[in-house]
Amino acid sequence: MDQPVQYIKGVGPKKAALFEKLGVKSIRDLLFHFPMRYEDRSQVMKIAQVEVGQLVTLIAHVRSSAAKPRGRRGGGVFEAAFADDTGFLRATWFNVSGKAMEARFKPDTEWIVSGRVEINRYSGAKTIYHPDTEKYDGDGSLGAMGRITPVYPATEGLTQKSIRAATLAAMDHAQTLEDFVPEAMNKRYRLPLLADAVRQVHWPAAGVGMDDLELARTREQKKLIFNEFFLAQSGLALKRKGRSPQRSGAAMDAGPELIGKIKALFPFALTRAQDRALAQIAGDMSDGKRPMIRLLQGDVGCGKTVIALAAALIATRNKKQAAIMAPTEILAAQTHRKISAFLKDTNVGVALLTSASKDRSKTLDQIRDGSAHIVLGTHALIQEGVEFADLGVAVIDEQHRFGVAQRAELMRKGDSPHTLIMTATPIPRTLAMTLYGDLDVSTIDELPPGRTPVHTRMYNKASRAQALAMVRDQAREGGQAYIVYPLVEESEKLELKAAKVMFDHLKEADLAGLKLGLVHGKLKSSEKEKVMAGFVSGQLDVLVSTTVIEVGVDVPNASVMMIEHAERFGLSQLHQLRGRVGRGTRESHCLLMADTFPGSPAWDRLKVMEKTNDGFAIAEADLAIRGSGDFFGQRQSGFPEFRIGQILRDHKILAEARKAAFDLVEKDPQLSRPEHAPLLRAIFKWWNERFSLGSVG
Repeated sequence: MDQPVQYIKGVGPKKAALFEKLGVKSIRDLLFHFPMRYEDRSQVMKIAQVEVGQLVTLIAHVRSSAAKPRGRRGGGVFEAAFADDTGFLRATWFNVSGKAMEARFKPDTEWIVSGRVEINRYSGAKTIYHPDTEKYDGDGSLGAMGRITPVYPATEGLTQKSIRAATLAAMDHAQTLEDFVPEAMNKRYRLPLLADAVRQVHWPAAGVGMDDLELARTREQKKLIFNEFFLAQSGLALKRKGRSPQRSGAAMDAGPELIGKIKALFPFALTRAQDRALAQIAGDMSDGKRPMIRLLQGDVGCGKTVIALAAALIATRNKKQAAIMAPTEILAAQTHRKISAFLKDTNVGVALLTSASKDRSKTLDQIRDGSAHIVLGTHALIQEGVEFADLGVAVIDEQHRFGVAQRAELMRKGDSPHTLIMTATPIPRTLAMTLYGDLDVSTIDELPPGRTPVHTRMYNKASRAQALAMVRDQAREGGQAYIVYPLVEESEKLELKAAKVMFDHLKEADLAGLKLGLVHGKLKSSEKEKVMAGFVSGQLDVLVSTTVIEVGVDVPNASVMMIEHAERFGLSQLHQLRGRVGRGTRESHCLLMADTFPGSPAWDRLKVMEKTNDGFAIAEADLAIRGSGDFFGQRQSGFPEFRIGQILRDHKILAEARKAAFDLVEKDPQLSRPEHAPLLRAIFKWWNERFSLGSVG
């Protein structure tokens, strides 16, 4: 199974290099390189019956053919006219060797031809471009052409025919595949043998319905999907189980009396959802059996920072330190100000550590001697030289902005500290189950009273003046506005308005007379702080920015968010940006400036923003549009990419696989039984680094 794919008949080193671009290095990889769709070539048609746009399979002979040289590089065009007793149809190939094609498609030779019929824009003739062809031997057998045919993810230089041939040759090895799902479980869920499932998914048997194949409803597809999910969930179940005995958490006093004192520090009552999340966190931190590893998720503005502070105060009451790591200096500084304000009448020492910290050595000393009880910071917290006296709780804010290794590094600053991972990008339940199956999840699913709904509307070039008029009107009435651009400077590749260029234009023309500030990631920290302070204090009417203000910036007086080139942003990012307004009592607006049209993917995406302010509904839509692999980005999340399973489409199978995996690990925590040895081998092979880093999410 692990032999290089080049040893498959007909592959060799050159094709193996192309296969590697598809992630196919071994025979096993090839067997699990599944079709992305299927074409029904089982019905043979007559040429007179074909219609434009139709996928057809024909038996026809070559009536005439001709090679035409094209360009200086020698790539040519080859055309052939195929005929049967009802008419003729053209076929065209580009960038091919004319001599080789003429030798292959000789007049009167008979072929099976398959492809989609189009109209040649020059001649007006019905044409199939780059058809699949197979020599017809006249015995009535259509071979690989006369059946439901797989269509694979491909790369330049590697044809569908080459992939199919290699896959067929690899089928000889399918019988040696080791199924890590126990036999009893296969019987319980009525799953076929793994080797049979692999064969059938590549080359479906006659009689299988196209709808079932396209929607992954066949028994064989379910088997392979179940296997993928079961493997991932078994790894998560093992990680959760493995946290217990080796890493017992320090039990902390987090009783009702302490929680009551902490809540009294806030000049407002917690929402029911906040109370619920805090109770779950307090329960984890007082348990003592294992360190807390909990995901706290909630929509923009739901009050996660308050809950993070409460967790930090539980630690300080128990003579431990707390660290809160934020993704940007702006957010770290803002959180520091907010927490310091809550704690101004207490003896709790609050410190800020970023790359721009002025009294860095003094702050490091305070962290080392323990006088800094709560430490706010960016990546600077995980750098060498940062030593905590006794870190009791680590909070990672906006967790998807940090890599797995960075999260692990913060946790290593203490002796198995309790860990709270926060995100304001709500995660659909199906994705949370897959990404964070080994974590406990708390959800804040309501907003504090008084949050103003944000009215969202799309604008185009023609209505741009209306959008800018709204910005001016809001400023005139005492409000403030953000104008966000996707780039800092003009790019030759992307003709997008850039923040620096448009700042000057807005200042001199469209928004002349208003006070504007500019902030972006390339500014020095001191300059960013100065501009942000001016906006927070109300000295600036408009903040022109890149997405550096996407996360956490809190200016209650801001009532307009204008997003240029909104079609370039993902739904979750748009929702984060929109969350910067509607934080006070003013009626608020989000203006989506977009160059798009009805029916396009971007149009559909932005329409979701117009319809709802619900972050969880937006997250579901974002997941459906982008797919699980891109929801956070593979590298950052450590997310296992599935080859055939789709967590939205196959959520029922995911739920089955999760229950099966967790039940199995509960009964055999070490997977030490002989029948579970294949599963243990598979987990270590496929989880690799994820297995060792799983405890940090």
